[in-house]
Amino acid sequence: MARISKQRNELNAGRRTFVKSATALMIASSAECSYAQAPARGGTLRISVSQRINTLNPLRHSNTSDYMTGELMYSGLCRLGRKMEALPDLATEWRSNAALTEWTFKLRPRAMFRGVNREVKPRDVVASFRAIKDPASGSPARASLDLVSDVVESGPFEVRVILKDAYSDLPVALAHNNARIVPADIVEKDLKLLETGDYGTGPFKLAQYEPGRLLRVERDARYFKGDKPYLDAVEQRLYPDLAAEYAALANGESDILLGLAETDYARAVANKALNVQRVRSGRFFNLVMRCDQKPFNDLRVRKAMQMAVDRESLLELVLQGFGKVGADNPISAEYPFARDIKPAKYDPAQAKRLLAEAGYPNGLKITLFCANRPAARSALGVAIKEMARSAGFDIDVQTIAYDVYNATIWRKANFYVANWNMQPTPDAMFALLFTTDAPWNDTRWNNPKFDDLVRRARATVDAAERARLYGEAQGLLNSEVPYLIPFFQDLLSASAKNVMNYHVHPRGGQYFLEEVWLAGK
Repeated sequence: MARISKQRNELNAGRRTFVKSATALMIASSAECSYAQAPARGGTLRISVSQRINTLNPLRHSNTSDYMTGELMYSGLCRLGRKMEALPDLATEWRSNAALTEWTFKLRPRAMFRGVNREVKPRDVVASFRAIKDPASGSPARASLDLVSDVVESGPFEVRVILKDAYSDLPVALAHNNARIVPADIVEKDLKLLETGDYGTGPFKLAQYEPGRLLRVERDARYFKGDKPYLDAVEQRLYPDLAAEYAALANGESDILLGLAETDYARAVANKALNVQRVRSGRFFNLVMRCDQKPFNDLRVRKAMQMAVDRESLLELVLQGFGKVGADNPISAEYPFARDIKPAKYDPAQAKRLLAEAGYPNGLKITLFCANRPAARSALGVAIKEMARSAGFDIDVQTIAYDVYNATIWRKANFYVANWNMQPTPDAMFALLFTTDAPWNDTRWNNPKFDDLVRRARATVDAAERARLYGEAQGLLNSEVPYLIPFFQDLLSASAKNVMNYHVHPRGGQYFLEEVWLAGK
Protein backbone atom coordinates (compact mmCIF):
# COMPACT_ATOMS: atom_id res chain seq x y z
CA MET A 1 0.00 0.00 0.00
CA ALA A 2 1.43 3.33 -0.99
CA ARG A 3 2.15 5.91 1.62
CA ILE A 4 -0.98 8.00 2.13
CA SER A 5 -0.98 11.58 3.30
CA LYS A 6 -1.26 12.52 6.96
CA GLN A 7 -4.65 14.08 6.25
CA ARG A 8 -5.98 10.83 4.87
CA ASN A 9 -4.78 8.93 7.91
CA GLU A 10 -6.61 11.45 10.09
CA LEU A 11 -9.71 10.93 7.97
CA ASN A 12 -9.58 7.16 8.41
CA ALA A 13 -9.02 7.55 12.14
CA GLY A 14 -12.07 9.80 12.26
CA ARG A 15 -14.12 7.18 10.44
CA ARG A 16 -13.07 4.50 12.93
CA THR A 17 -13.97 6.73 15.87
CA PHE A 18 -17.44 7.42 14.50
CA VAL A 19 -18.04 3.79 13.68
CA LYS A 20 -16.80 2.43 17.00
CA SER A 21 -19.30 4.48 18.94
CA ALA A 22 -22.15 3.99 16.51
CA THR A 23 -22.27 0.39 15.36
CA ALA A 24 -22.02 -1.65 18.55
CA LEU A 25 -24.49 -4.49 18.44
CA MET A 26 -27.25 -4.40 21.02
CA ILE A 27 -28.02 -8.06 21.59
CA ALA A 28 -31.35 -8.79 23.24
CA SER A 29 -31.00 -12.56 23.17
CA SER A 30 -27.33 -13.23 22.71
CA ALA A 31 -26.26 -14.04 19.17
CA GLU A 32 -22.62 -14.07 20.27
CA CYS A 33 -22.35 -17.84 20.49
CA SER A 34 -19.14 -19.66 21.27
CA TYR A 35 -17.34 -20.85 18.14
CA ALA A 36 -14.80 -23.08 19.91
CA GLN A 37 -15.94 -25.92 17.67
CA ALA A 38 -15.04 -25.85 13.99
CA PRO A 39 -17.75 -24.58 11.64
CA ALA A 40 -19.98 -27.40 10.43
CA ARG A 41 -20.43 -27.93 6.72
CA GLY A 42 -23.69 -28.60 4.95
CA GLY A 43 -27.34 -27.76 5.28
CA THR A 44 -29.70 -25.25 3.69
CA LEU A 45 -30.18 -21.84 5.28
CA ARG A 46 -33.78 -20.62 4.82
CA ILE A 47 -34.21 -16.85 4.97
CA SER A 48 -37.56 -15.07 4.96
CA VAL A 49 -37.89 -11.70 3.23
CA SER A 50 -40.76 -9.27 2.75
CA GLN A 51 -39.74 -7.73 -0.59
CA ARG A 52 -39.62 -9.54 -3.90
CA ILE A 53 -36.50 -9.69 -6.03
CA ASN A 54 -36.84 -7.21 -8.89
CA THR A 55 -34.08 -8.62 -11.09
CA LEU A 56 -31.03 -10.86 -10.93
CA ASN A 57 -28.99 -8.13 -12.66
CA PRO A 58 -26.60 -7.00 -9.89
CA LEU A 59 -25.98 -3.64 -11.55
CA ARG A 60 -29.65 -2.71 -11.07
CA HIS A 61 -30.50 -4.08 -7.63
CA SER A 62 -32.61 -1.72 -5.52
CA ASN A 63 -34.00 -3.38 -2.38
CA THR A 64 -32.92 -5.59 0.49
CA SER A 65 -33.83 -8.87 -1.22
CA ASP A 66 -31.99 -7.75 -4.37
CA TYR A 67 -28.87 -6.84 -2.41
CA MET A 68 -28.73 -10.23 -0.74
CA THR A 69 -29.09 -11.91 -4.12
CA GLY A 70 -26.27 -9.82 -5.55
CA GLU A 71 -23.93 -10.67 -2.68
CA LEU A 72 -24.70 -14.39 -2.86
CA MET A 73 -24.01 -14.64 -6.58
CA TYR A 74 -21.55 -11.83 -7.43
CA SER A 75 -18.42 -10.11 -6.19
CA GLY A 76 -17.10 -6.57 -6.38
CA LEU A 77 -13.58 -5.25 -6.12
CA CYS A 78 -14.24 -4.47 -2.44
CA ARG A 79 -16.79 -5.31 0.24
CA LEU A 80 -18.14 -3.17 3.04
CA GLY A 81 -17.25 -4.44 6.51
CA ARG A 82 -19.36 -4.00 9.61
CA LYS A 83 -17.16 -1.06 10.64
CA MET A 84 -18.00 0.61 7.29
CA GLU A 85 -14.49 -0.09 6.01
CA ALA A 86 -13.43 -1.45 2.61
CA LEU A 87 -12.48 -5.15 2.66
CA PRO A 88 -10.87 -7.21 -0.13
CA ASP A 89 -13.11 -9.12 -2.53
CA LEU A 90 -11.97 -9.57 -6.13
CA ALA A 91 -9.25 -7.04 -5.33
CA THR A 92 -6.73 -8.35 -2.81
CA GLU A 93 -5.03 -5.00 -2.20
CA TRP A 94 -4.99 -1.43 -3.44
CA ARG A 95 -2.84 1.66 -3.31
CA SER A 96 -3.13 5.28 -4.34
CA ASN A 97 -0.80 7.97 -5.53
CA ALA A 98 0.00 10.80 -3.12
CA ALA A 99 -2.64 13.05 -4.69
CA LEU A 100 -5.39 10.40 -4.29
CA THR A 101 -6.29 10.80 -7.98
CA GLU A 102 -5.15 7.37 -9.17
CA TRP A 103 -5.82 4.06 -7.45
CA THR A 104 -4.33 0.71 -8.44
CA PHE A 105 -6.15 -2.53 -7.56
CA LYS A 106 -4.48 -5.93 -7.65
CA LEU A 107 -6.93 -8.64 -8.73
CA ARG A 108 -7.31 -12.05 -7.20
CA PRO A 109 -6.15 -14.89 -9.48
CA ARG A 110 -8.33 -17.94 -10.09
CA ALA A 111 -11.65 -16.20 -9.45
CA MET A 112 -13.99 -17.93 -11.90
CA PHE A 113 -17.05 -16.54 -13.67
CA ARG A 114 -20.02 -18.85 -13.98
CA GLY A 115 -21.93 -18.78 -17.25
CA VAL A 116 -18.86 -17.97 -19.36
CA ASN A 117 -16.66 -20.41 -17.39
CA ARG A 118 -13.41 -18.46 -17.26
CA GLU A 119 -11.12 -16.54 -14.94
CA VAL A 120 -11.74 -12.89 -14.05
CA LYS A 121 -9.43 -10.59 -16.01
CA PRO A 122 -8.75 -6.84 -15.87
CA ARG A 123 -10.85 -6.35 -19.01
CA ASP A 124 -13.90 -7.51 -17.05
CA VAL A 125 -13.36 -4.77 -14.50
CA VAL A 126 -12.97 -2.21 -17.30
CA ALA A 127 -16.15 -3.43 -19.01
CA SER A 128 -18.13 -3.52 -15.76
CA PHE A 129 -17.20 0.07 -14.92
CA ARG A 130 -18.16 1.10 -18.44
CA ALA A 131 -21.56 -0.53 -18.02
CA ILE A 132 -22.15 1.02 -14.60
CA LYS A 133 -21.28 4.49 -15.88
CA ASP A 134 -23.51 4.14 -18.95
CA PRO A 135 -26.86 5.85 -18.18
CA ALA A 136 -28.62 3.19 -20.24
CA SER A 137 -27.68 0.53 -17.68
CA GLY A 138 -29.76 2.24 -14.98
CA SER A 139 -27.21 1.33 -12.31
CA PRO A 140 -27.60 3.16 -8.99
CA ALA A 141 -23.81 2.93 -8.60
CA ARG A 142 -23.33 5.37 -11.48
CA ALA A 143 -23.51 8.53 -9.38
CA SER A 144 -21.25 7.08 -6.68
CA LEU A 145 -18.61 6.51 -9.34
CA ASP A 146 -19.05 9.84 -11.07
CA LEU A 147 -15.52 10.86 -10.13
CA VAL A 148 -14.09 7.94 -12.10
CA SER A 149 -12.63 9.30 -15.32
CA ASP A 150 -11.21 6.05 -16.70
CA VAL A 151 -10.35 2.47 -15.77
CA VAL A 152 -7.43 0.84 -17.56
CA GLU A 153 -5.61 -2.48 -17.50
CA SER A 154 -2.22 -1.94 -15.86
CA GLY A 155 -1.01 -5.52 -15.56
CA PRO A 156 -2.07 -9.16 -16.01
CA PHE A 157 -4.07 -8.97 -12.77
CA GLU A 158 -4.18 -5.26 -12.12
CA VAL A 159 -6.35 -2.25 -12.99
CA ARG A 160 -5.82 1.45 -12.49
CA VAL A 161 -8.74 3.71 -11.67
CA ILE A 162 -8.16 7.29 -12.78
CA LEU A 163 -10.23 9.98 -11.06
CA LYS A 164 -11.30 13.45 -12.07
CA ASP A 165 -10.29 14.74 -8.66
CA ALA A 166 -8.94 13.51 -5.33
CA TYR A 167 -11.17 10.99 -3.57
CA SER A 168 -10.02 9.30 -0.38
CA ASP A 169 -13.17 7.16 -0.09
CA LEU A 170 -12.81 5.35 -3.42
CA PRO A 171 -12.30 1.80 -2.02
CA VAL A 172 -15.39 2.26 0.16
CA ALA A 173 -17.34 3.60 -2.83
CA LEU A 174 -16.36 0.50 -4.79
CA ALA A 175 -18.04 -1.62 -2.11
CA HIS A 176 -21.36 -0.29 -3.46
CA ASN A 177 -24.04 -2.99 -3.72
CA ASN A 178 -24.37 -2.35 -7.44
CA ALA A 179 -20.64 -2.13 -8.26
CA ARG A 180 -20.38 -5.84 -9.06
CA ILE A 181 -17.95 -7.22 -11.62
CA VAL A 182 -19.57 -9.05 -14.54
CA PRO A 183 -17.97 -10.67 -17.59
CA ALA A 184 -16.90 -8.41 -20.44
CA ASP A 185 -18.51 -10.97 -22.77
CA ILE A 186 -21.95 -10.18 -21.30
CA VAL A 187 -21.40 -6.42 -21.32
CA GLU A 188 -20.44 -6.59 -24.98
CA LYS A 189 -23.21 -9.02 -25.93
CA ASP A 190 -26.35 -8.04 -24.00
CA LEU A 191 -26.73 -6.85 -20.39
CA LYS A 192 -30.28 -8.24 -20.37
CA LEU A 193 -28.74 -11.68 -19.96
CA LEU A 194 -27.99 -10.66 -16.36
CA GLU A 195 -31.70 -10.34 -15.58
CA THR A 196 -32.31 -14.09 -15.40
CA GLY A 197 -28.88 -15.73 -15.64
CA ASP A 198 -25.92 -16.29 -13.33
CA TYR A 199 -22.58 -14.91 -14.47
CA GLY A 200 -21.10 -14.22 -11.07
CA THR A 201 -18.06 -15.16 -9.03
CA GLY A 202 -19.82 -15.14 -5.67
CA PRO A 203 -19.93 -17.96 -3.11
CA PHE A 204 -23.19 -19.42 -4.36
CA LYS A 205 -24.53 -20.34 -7.81
CA LEU A 206 -28.09 -20.04 -9.03
CA ALA A 207 -30.14 -23.23 -8.69
CA GLN A 208 -33.78 -22.07 -8.76
CA TYR A 209 -35.51 -18.76 -9.33
CA GLU A 210 -39.28 -18.33 -9.08
CA PRO A 211 -39.98 -14.57 -9.15
CA GLY A 212 -42.24 -13.51 -6.30
CA ARG A 213 -41.72 -16.73 -4.36
CA LEU A 214 -38.30 -18.34 -4.09
CA LEU A 215 -34.61 -17.99 -4.87
CA ARG A 216 -32.33 -20.96 -4.20
CA VAL A 217 -28.57 -20.79 -4.58
CA GLU A 218 -26.09 -23.60 -3.96
CA ARG A 219 -22.46 -23.75 -2.90
CA ASP A 220 -19.99 -23.05 -5.68
CA ALA A 221 -17.03 -25.33 -5.05
CA ARG A 222 -14.87 -23.04 -7.21
CA TYR A 223 -15.40 -19.98 -5.00
CA PHE A 224 -12.09 -18.20 -4.51
CA LYS A 225 -12.22 -18.54 -0.71
CA GLY A 226 -11.67 -22.27 -0.86
CA ASP A 227 -12.89 -23.12 2.64
CA LYS A 228 -16.18 -21.24 2.15
CA PRO A 229 -19.10 -21.19 1.99
CA TYR A 230 -19.93 -23.65 4.74
CA LEU A 231 -23.56 -24.03 3.71
CA ASP A 232 -24.74 -26.30 0.90
CA ALA A 233 -27.47 -23.87 -0.09
CA VAL A 234 -29.34 -20.69 0.79
CA GLU A 235 -33.03 -20.16 0.08
CA GLN A 236 -34.60 -16.74 0.07
CA ARG A 237 -38.37 -17.09 0.57
CA LEU A 238 -40.92 -14.32 0.10
CA TYR A 239 -43.74 -14.27 2.66
CA PRO A 240 -47.12 -12.67 1.99
CA ASP A 241 -47.49 -10.98 5.36
CA LEU A 242 -45.63 -10.31 8.59
CA ALA A 243 -47.70 -12.75 10.64
CA ALA A 244 -46.91 -15.62 8.30
CA GLU A 245 -43.25 -14.62 8.22
CA TYR A 246 -42.87 -14.66 12.00
CA ALA A 247 -44.88 -17.89 12.32
CA ALA A 248 -42.54 -19.59 9.85
CA LEU A 249 -39.52 -18.73 12.02
CA ALA A 250 -41.23 -19.66 15.28
CA ASN A 251 -42.40 -22.98 13.82
CA GLY A 252 -38.97 -23.89 12.46
CA GLU A 253 -39.94 -23.46 8.81
CA SER A 254 -37.30 -20.77 8.31
CA ASP A 255 -33.95 -20.05 9.93
CA ILE A 256 -33.56 -16.26 9.65
CA LEU A 257 -36.21 -13.56 9.68
CA LEU A 258 -34.25 -10.81 7.98
CA GLY A 259 -36.42 -7.88 9.07
CA LEU A 260 -38.12 -8.54 12.39
CA ALA A 261 -41.15 -6.31 12.94
CA GLU A 262 -41.11 -4.10 16.03
CA THR A 263 -44.43 -5.65 17.07
CA ASP A 264 -42.79 -9.10 17.16
CA TYR A 265 -39.65 -8.07 19.02
CA ALA A 266 -40.80 -8.83 22.58
CA ARG A 267 -42.13 -12.29 21.82
CA ALA A 268 -39.04 -13.12 19.75
CA VAL A 269 -36.84 -12.20 22.73
CA ALA A 270 -39.02 -14.37 24.96
CA ASN A 271 -38.69 -17.33 22.58
CA LYS A 272 -35.75 -19.37 23.92
CA ALA A 273 -35.30 -21.04 20.52
CA LEU A 274 -34.33 -17.73 18.89
CA ASN A 275 -31.48 -15.25 18.86
CA VAL A 276 -32.49 -11.62 18.39
CA GLN A 277 -30.28 -8.75 17.25
CA ARG A 278 -30.91 -5.02 17.47
CA VAL A 279 -28.47 -2.66 15.72
CA ARG A 280 -28.35 1.13 15.44
CA SER A 281 -28.44 2.23 11.81
CA GLY A 282 -28.80 5.11 9.40
CA ARG A 283 -31.85 3.49 7.76
CA PHE A 284 -34.73 5.95 7.55
CA PHE A 285 -38.33 6.36 6.51
CA ASN A 286 -39.12 9.57 4.68
CA LEU A 287 -41.87 11.61 3.12
CA VAL A 288 -40.93 12.46 -0.45
CA MET A 289 -42.15 15.90 -1.52
CA ARG A 290 -41.64 16.64 -5.22
CA CYS A 291 -40.09 20.08 -5.36
CA ASP A 292 -40.89 20.49 -9.07
CA GLN A 293 -44.64 19.98 -8.59
CA LYS A 294 -47.38 21.78 -6.69
CA PRO A 295 -47.85 22.18 -3.81
CA PHE A 296 -44.32 21.24 -2.70
CA ASN A 297 -42.53 23.54 -5.13
CA ASP A 298 -43.30 26.15 -2.45
CA LEU A 299 -40.82 25.94 0.43
CA ARG A 300 -43.48 27.26 2.81
CA VAL A 301 -45.57 24.13 2.24
CA ARG A 302 -42.59 21.88 2.92
CA LYS A 303 -41.76 23.90 6.04
CA ALA A 304 -45.37 23.59 7.18
CA MET A 305 -45.15 19.82 6.87
CA GLN A 306 -41.85 19.90 8.76
CA MET A 307 -43.56 21.59 11.73
CA ALA A 308 -46.75 19.53 11.50
CA VAL A 309 -45.29 16.37 13.03
CA ASP A 310 -44.28 15.41 16.56
CA ARG A 311 -41.23 13.24 15.91
CA GLU A 312 -40.94 11.64 19.33
CA SER A 313 -44.56 10.56 19.12
CA LEU A 314 -44.08 9.22 15.59
CA LEU A 315 -41.10 7.17 16.72
CA GLU A 316 -43.17 5.58 19.47
CA LEU A 317 -46.29 5.12 17.34
CA VAL A 318 -44.61 3.66 14.28
CA LEU A 319 -41.47 1.94 15.58
CA GLN A 320 -42.36 1.50 19.26
CA GLY A 321 -39.22 3.45 20.08
CA PHE A 322 -36.85 1.20 18.11
CA GLY A 323 -34.88 4.05 16.57
CA LYS A 324 -34.02 7.68 17.12
CA VAL A 325 -35.49 11.01 16.10
CA GLY A 326 -34.31 12.56 12.81
CA ALA A 327 -33.99 16.15 11.64
CA ASP A 328 -34.72 15.75 7.90
CA ASN A 329 -31.03 15.08 7.37
CA PRO A 330 -30.24 11.59 5.98
CA ILE A 331 -26.81 11.47 7.64
CA SER A 332 -27.27 9.86 11.04
CA ALA A 333 -24.73 9.70 13.84
CA GLU A 334 -23.50 6.35 12.48
CA TYR A 335 -21.76 8.16 9.61
CA PRO A 336 -18.47 10.04 9.70
CA PHE A 337 -18.99 13.79 9.25
CA ALA A 338 -22.54 13.65 10.67
CA ARG A 339 -23.76 17.08 11.78
CA ASP A 340 -25.81 17.37 14.94
CA ILE A 341 -28.92 19.28 13.82
CA LYS A 342 -31.89 19.93 16.06
CA PRO A 343 -35.19 18.72 14.58
CA ALA A 344 -37.90 21.25 13.81
CA LYS A 345 -40.18 21.97 16.74
CA TYR A 346 -43.70 20.58 16.55
CA ASP A 347 -45.75 23.74 15.94
CA PRO A 348 -49.08 23.13 14.16
CA ALA A 349 -50.17 26.77 14.60
CA GLN A 350 -47.10 28.08 12.76
CA ALA A 351 -47.52 25.36 10.14
CA LYS A 352 -51.07 26.55 9.55
CA ARG A 353 -49.88 30.14 9.11
CA LEU A 354 -47.29 29.02 6.56
CA LEU A 355 -49.94 27.17 4.59
CA ALA A 356 -52.08 30.32 4.53
CA GLU A 357 -49.12 32.38 3.30
CA ALA A 358 -48.57 29.80 0.54
CA GLY A 359 -52.16 30.25 -0.68
CA TYR A 360 -53.98 27.61 1.35
CA PRO A 361 -55.89 29.58 4.00
CA ASN A 362 -58.47 26.81 4.28
CA GLY A 363 -55.88 24.06 4.54
CA LEU A 364 -54.41 21.67 1.98
CA LYS A 365 -56.01 18.44 0.81
CA ILE A 366 -53.51 15.95 -0.65
CA THR A 367 -53.01 12.21 -1.21
CA LEU A 368 -50.12 10.40 0.45
CA PHE A 369 -49.15 7.04 -1.10
CA CYS A 370 -47.68 4.20 0.96
CA ALA A 371 -46.47 0.77 -0.12
CA ASN A 372 -47.71 -2.12 2.00
CA ARG A 373 -44.13 -3.37 2.57
CA PRO A 374 -42.65 -2.79 5.05
CA ALA A 375 -45.73 -2.23 7.19
CA ALA A 376 -44.16 0.80 8.89
CA ARG A 377 -44.71 2.81 5.70
CA SER A 378 -48.49 2.80 5.98
CA ALA A 379 -48.30 3.10 9.77
CA LEU A 380 -46.26 6.28 9.33
CA GLY A 381 -48.70 7.60 6.75
CA VAL A 382 -51.71 7.09 8.99
CA ALA A 383 -49.94 8.61 12.00
CA ILE A 384 -48.96 11.71 10.03
CA LYS A 385 -52.47 12.03 8.63
CA GLU A 386 -53.88 12.37 12.13
CA MET A 387 -51.01 14.42 13.53
CA ALA A 388 -50.97 16.99 10.71
CA ARG A 389 -54.71 17.58 10.71
CA SER A 390 -54.46 20.38 13.27
CA ALA A 391 -51.85 22.08 11.06
CA GLY A 392 -54.30 22.32 8.17
CA PHE A 393 -53.31 19.22 6.20
CA ASP A 394 -56.15 16.99 5.02
CA ILE A 395 -54.24 13.86 3.98
CA ASP A 396 -55.81 10.92 2.17
CA VAL A 397 -53.56 7.92 2.82
CA GLN A 398 -53.57 5.34 0.03
CA THR A 399 -51.81 2.02 0.81
CA ILE A 400 -50.97 -0.02 -2.27
CA ALA A 401 -49.11 -3.23 -3.10
CA TYR A 402 -45.34 -2.90 -3.09
CA ASP A 403 -44.99 -3.93 -6.75
CA VAL A 404 -47.62 -1.40 -7.83
CA TYR A 405 -45.92 1.27 -5.75
CA ASN A 406 -42.59 0.62 -7.48
CA ALA A 407 -44.17 0.77 -10.92
CA THR A 408 -46.54 3.71 -10.54
CA ILE A 409 -45.64 5.83 -7.49
CA TRP A 410 -41.90 5.78 -6.81
CA ARG A 411 -40.22 8.73 -8.61
CA LYS A 412 -43.57 9.63 -10.20
CA ALA A 413 -46.04 10.79 -7.52
CA ASN A 414 -45.59 14.07 -5.66
CA PHE A 415 -46.13 12.81 -2.09
CA TYR A 416 -45.32 9.34 -0.79
CA VAL A 417 -43.54 7.40 1.95
CA ALA A 418 -40.22 5.80 1.05
CA ASN A 419 -37.48 4.18 3.07
CA TRP A 420 -33.75 3.80 2.50
CA ASN A 421 -30.85 1.81 3.84
CA MET A 422 -27.77 3.49 5.19
CA GLN A 423 -25.08 4.14 2.57
CA PRO A 424 -21.33 3.58 3.07
CA THR A 425 -20.46 7.29 3.20
CA PRO A 426 -22.26 10.66 3.23
CA ASP A 427 -21.09 11.17 -0.33
CA ALA A 428 -22.72 7.91 -1.42
CA MET A 429 -26.02 8.97 0.13
CA PHE A 430 -25.91 12.41 -1.47
CA ALA A 431 -24.91 11.03 -4.87
CA LEU A 432 -27.69 8.44 -4.75
CA LEU A 433 -30.62 10.70 -3.84
CA PHE A 434 -29.88 14.41 -3.66
CA THR A 435 -27.43 15.77 -6.21
CA THR A 436 -28.92 16.98 -9.47
CA ASP A 437 -27.49 13.99 -11.36
CA ALA A 438 -28.39 11.41 -8.69
CA PRO A 439 -29.97 8.32 -10.32
CA TRP A 440 -32.78 8.18 -7.78
CA ASN A 441 -33.31 11.90 -7.23
CA ASP A 442 -37.01 11.50 -6.52
CA THR A 443 -37.65 15.03 -5.15
CA ARG A 444 -36.18 17.02 -8.09
CA TRP A 445 -34.88 19.44 -5.47
CA ASN A 446 -31.82 20.14 -7.66
CA ASN A 447 -29.84 22.67 -5.64
CA PRO A 448 -26.61 23.96 -7.33
CA LYS A 449 -25.13 25.08 -4.01
CA PHE A 450 -25.63 21.61 -2.55
CA ASP A 451 -24.06 20.03 -5.64
CA ASP A 452 -21.02 22.25 -5.28
CA LEU A 453 -20.59 21.47 -1.57
CA VAL A 454 -20.68 17.73 -2.24
CA ARG A 455 -18.26 18.03 -5.16
CA ARG A 456 -15.77 20.01 -3.08
CA ALA A 457 -16.07 17.74 -0.04
CA ARG A 458 -15.35 14.52 -1.91
CA ALA A 459 -12.22 16.07 -3.43
CA THR A 460 -10.96 17.39 -0.08
CA VAL A 461 -8.40 15.41 1.89
CA ASP A 462 -8.34 17.55 5.04
CA ALA A 463 -10.81 15.98 7.48
CA ALA A 464 -11.80 19.24 9.21
CA GLU A 465 -12.57 21.00 5.95
CA ARG A 466 -14.45 17.98 4.68
CA ALA A 467 -16.56 17.94 7.83
CA ARG A 468 -17.36 21.63 7.33
CA LEU A 469 -18.46 21.13 3.73
CA TYR A 470 -20.54 18.03 4.45
CA GLY A 471 -22.02 19.79 7.47
CA GLU A 472 -23.14 22.73 5.37
CA ALA A 473 -24.71 20.35 2.85
CA GLN A 474 -26.65 18.65 5.65
CA GLY A 475 -27.80 22.05 6.88
CA LEU A 476 -29.27 22.78 3.45
CA LEU A 477 -31.27 19.55 3.53
CA ASN A 478 -32.64 20.45 6.94
CA SER A 479 -33.57 24.00 5.96
CA GLU A 480 -35.04 23.28 2.52
CA VAL A 481 -36.76 19.98 3.41
CA PRO A 482 -36.85 17.96 0.18
CA TYR A 483 -37.46 14.98 2.47
CA LEU A 484 -39.20 14.83 5.81
CA ILE A 485 -37.11 12.31 7.80
CA PRO A 486 -38.80 12.02 11.20
CA PHE A 487 -36.69 9.15 12.57
CA PHE A 488 -34.01 6.54 11.93
CA GLN A 489 -34.83 2.87 12.40
CA ASP A 490 -32.94 0.31 14.45
CA LEU A 491 -32.37 -2.93 12.54
CA LEU A 492 -34.04 -5.96 14.11
CA SER A 493 -33.51 -9.54 13.06
CA ALA A 494 -34.15 -12.96 14.55
CA SER A 495 -32.64 -16.34 13.81
CA ALA A 496 -32.82 -19.93 15.01
CA LYS A 497 -30.34 -20.88 17.73
CA ASN A 498 -28.44 -23.21 15.41
CA VAL A 499 -27.57 -20.40 12.99
CA MET A 500 -23.95 -19.57 13.71
CA ASN A 501 -21.92 -16.45 12.86
CA TYR A 502 -24.86 -14.44 11.51
CA HIS A 503 -24.48 -10.72 12.24
CA VAL A 504 -26.73 -7.81 11.29
CA HIS A 505 -24.77 -5.19 9.36
CA PRO A 506 -25.52 -1.56 10.35
CA ARG A 507 -26.11 -0.65 6.72
CA GLY A 508 -28.62 -3.44 6.26
CA GLY A 509 -27.45 -4.52 2.81
CA GLN A 510 -24.45 -6.74 3.55
CA TYR A 511 -24.76 -10.28 4.88
CA PHE A 512 -21.53 -12.35 4.52
CA LEU A 513 -23.59 -15.54 4.36
CA GLU A 514 -20.60 -17.54 3.14
CA GLU A 515 -19.36 -17.27 6.75
CA VAL A 516 -22.60 -18.57 8.31
CA TRP A 517 -23.00 -22.20 9.31
CA LEU A 518 -25.62 -24.41 10.90
CA ALA A 519 -24.80 -26.25 14.12
CA GLY A 520 -25.75 -29.91 14.15
CA LYS A 521 -25.69 -30.22 10.37
